[in-house]
Amino acid sequence: MTADTVRLTIDGIRVTVPKGTLLIEAARRVGVMIPHFCYHPKLKPDANCRMCLVEIEKMPKLQTACSTPVTEGMSVRTATTVVNEAHKSVLEFILANHPLDCPVCDQGGRCDLQDFSHAYTPTTSRFIEVKRIFQKEYFSPLIETQMNRCVQCLRCVRYCDEVMDVKALAPAGRGTMTEIKHFGSHPLECEFCGGCVQICPVGAITSRLSMYEYRPWMLKRTDTVCTYCGDGCQITIQTKDNELIEVMSAYGAGRNNGDLCARGFFGYHATSHPDRLARPLIRRDGKLVETTWEDALEYIADAAICLKLRYGPDAFGGLIASRCTNEDLYVFQKFMRLAIGTDRIDSSARYGHLNGVQAMRRVQGTHRWTVTFDDIVAADALLLVGTNVTETNPITGLKVKEAVKKRRATLVTVEALEPAIDTISNIANLAQHHFAARPAQFGPVVVGLIKAVIEDGLVDQALARQAPAYVSAIAQAVQRLSWPELEAAGGATQTALRDAARVLAQAGRLVVLLGPGGLRNPGGYNTAVNLLDLLLLTGHHGRPGCGFAPLAEENNDQGAVEMGTVAEFLPGPIEVMDRTARERLANLWKEELPKGPGATLMEIIEHARVGRLKALFVVGENPVGSLPASTGVKEALGNVELLVCQELFLTETASMAHAVLPACSYAEKDGTFTNSEGHVQAVRQAIQPVGESRPDWEIFSALSVLMGYPLEYGDAREILKEIRGLIPGYGLLGPAPSPPTVDRTAVERYLRQDYATDVASRYQLAGERSEERSGGTGGVLTLVLGQTLFHSGKLSTRSKGLLQVESGGALRMNPADAARHCLSDGDRVRVFNQRGEVTTTVKILARVPAGMVFFPEHFDRDAKNLAQVEVDPVTKVPYFKTTLVTVERLTRDP
Repeated sequence: MTADTVRLTIDGIRVTVPKGTLLIEAARRVGVMIPHFCYHPKLKPDANCRMCLVEIEKMPKLQTACSTPVTEGMSVRTATTVVNEAHKSVLEFILANHPLDCPVCDQGGRCDLQDFSHAYTPTTSRFIEVKRIFQKEYFSPLIETQMNRCVQCLRCVRYCDEVMDVKALAPAGRGTMTEIKHFGSHPLECEFCGGCVQICPVGAITSRLSMYEYRPWMLKRTDTVCTYCGDGCQITIQTKDNELIEVMSAYGAGRNNGDLCARGFFGYHATSHPDRLARPLIRRDGKLVETTWEDALEYIADAAICLKLRYGPDAFGGLIASRCTNEDLYVFQKFMRLAIGTDRIDSSARYGHLNGVQAMRRVQGTHRWTVTFDDIVAADALLLVGTNVTETNPITGLKVKEAVKKRRATLVTVEALEPAIDTISNIANLAQHHFAARPAQFGPVVVGLIKAVIEDGLVDQALARQAPAYVSAIAQAVQRLSWPELEAAGGATQTALRDAARVLAQAGRLVVLLGPGGLRNPGGYNTAVNLLDLLLLTGHHGRPGCGFAPLAEENNDQGAVEMGTVAEFLPGPIEVMDRTARERLANLWKEELPKGPGATLMEIIEHARVGRLKALFVVGENPVGSLPASTGVKEALGNVELLVCQELFLTETASMAHAVLPACSYAEKDGTFTNSEGHVQAVRQAIQPVGESRPDWEIFSALSVLMGYPLEYGDAREILKEIRGLIPGYGLLGPAPSPPTVDRTAVERYLRQDYATDVASRYQLAGERSEERSGGTGGVLTLVLGQTLFHSGKLSTRSKGLLQVESGGALRMNPADAARHCLSDGDRVRVFNQRGEVTTTVKILARVPAGMVFFPEHFDRDAKNLAQVEVDPVTKVPYFKTTLVTVERLTRDP
């Protein structure tokens, strides 16, 4: 026993627990389950249900176990006659008003009230009054309420407030007439995380998507990983007769610890959408027609062999989505490099995640975070740049909220958001220091923070002694920028920047998050490197609990990089031109690797446009639907002699293909994903493949056999075993035994000489596009295409549940800009520039900064064509999420 532990006895069992442990939690440790309704380990003690009453020696009255901390020598009894009578009395009060509708209640079979009733309820009741009746009200398209069943534990209200920071629910009425309601007479407005459904101990709040479809004992449960973002949440898919019924997540499970977002909880129907491809398609007489797998594979293999013999392997290219499993990604790059013989491959990690990876590799010698979700929660200060974290990475957002609300961390945000009060949470509302900035202003704000650190004497003295030339070079670079210039470029005042810089520099533990808004917009790579400079200058870089964390937008962006499905890297990731690494890989694969550099996404498209690329394999990617028309991607792919797509749906790219092969979704195959932190997690098959679809890796394997270079695997586990032999970090599932640490050699190289290669260009404002710095002037607005809370990519737009909440795009505009354009909510507008136009409706939101308008990228078919692509000179990331537009009101619908 130590000073931080206490000893007590529970039902005769001795136990030692940490000081401050609640009695109900101590009892669980020894297998004693104390009945309860209002208690939940995620929530503060409330002790309102009185169900967890226990006897404590030397105390005259029964005590609530959920709110009583243990003390040294405490003796507790949980099942005496007095305690059992108390439990029966509490249940008698609850059941006096509870309807006897268990046969039609969706919670039947997994209801706490049912279980406790069987254990404690007397056979008769003293209450003869008529049961209360709440009038049935429409609550929301996704959540059903039956308040007659409510036991008034307030778990849902407290979860919505304490964990989600949404405050969409509240109790109304008094006593037995207390009813859980939302605000106003309109349907519920919230994040639709499903937390209230999961945390309700009875059937008062349930999902409308699965009502009356099952009983718990009918369901098959499969633990797997969500595919909607890089957080890597563990989910439990529940199925019946090969149909997806619902998704849940349990407390203590996965990196999300039981929390989910709307996409994870309600977005599962995309997998079973009726438009799913069920059979292979081949283009004959200009039309795609169904065929057999044998015909399709032979057609592709014969065509590929002919093109390879005629033009050579470098006439081939490959693109793959980061939403595929590690096993799919690994076999794809091996197929392209060995069976085809080319390094011209790329993945959707190219859209921005590579900016963060390349910055980390350069400055600290790692390709993964050196921090974890736990470090975010434990941070003293957090800096968020371009994250829009609730919408893009909701569970990371919950970690930030927990750090701020429960641990009093100081939050500094540089976001394209304004603090605004509404029913849906806004991370900017929690910030002690907030900088509302358009994407083009993120870089100048970061430079301003670094200038403040330099000028206010906040530079770490150990760093100044270790690398005086580095510190001097950055000091000279920022001194060339005047404060008025920075204020104009970043929209932040000198005073605000100095105050925020002081907070960050003086924090004991500092974590910096860079989100898709920063990574996927011009200057993303420079901003990432500059943020690492900020950590170095303040002395936080390499300190335990401190670090830089770029957020992945797609679920397996990190895995795509580590499996070598980008032009720069082989599996590892290792540089594609690293001779030693190439020799090691050649020995393991027993085959020489292709010579010469790879080709990035935009280079592959350019090669197709000029006729150098003759064949293209596209796996889960949709460049025609993702890239603006100004790239000429549609015309470029029209030049390709063999276009093969492996897809779930007939996308814009697949509709142009010569062959389309139906692939399995994540719910139909086994494998692994790697989340933003670098945690490798198991993906498990929940249902049988839809139609004749097959796992992507299996398709590559079959093609390789027909092409005379067999890459044969029995199952996904065999592939993972090969990956483990190649990449040491994949030896175990889940978190590594110890998180990656910075490579001191790489840091010293950067501080000694590497910083000098671009320090001047990284610390100048000319790198920002002048058109975006002028957004909002002269009637011109900056249009930003980005992610919303209820969708991720285009796949979620095939989920019937999510479409009931957000079924289409609307132009989101600041009230001041709307007034200037004489616009009201729901007005039709024309949005245009020299590249085209789109008509849509207006949605006025105070959280959108003045001078900026926002359009959801999930519905951007025409809106994306207003953008011009700019390619990062270092990382070759294509930027096309911002542009300048003019907005005008339409008098009538066109």
